[in-house]
Amino acid sequence: MTYLVVGLDRQTLAPWHENIRADDAEAAARVAVGRAEGRGIDLVVAAVIGPGANVVSVPVDEHTTPARAA
Repeated sequence: MTYLVVGLDRQTLAPWHENIRADDAEAAARVAVGRAEGRGIDLVVAAVIGPGANVVSVPVDEHTTPARAA
């Protein structure tokens, strides 16, 4: 399924959006954070929009902070 993930960069407050193909909204948010991080963007996900323009709820704590190696 394709989701539209929208958010902004914590550092610059610049808007960010990208279409993400994933099995569910939570996975789409995680992929978006990872892709943004790879481009030097500290992404805050504002919404994950699914098919039919449905805004899907994704818990903030689970996707805004990517896992980091200790």
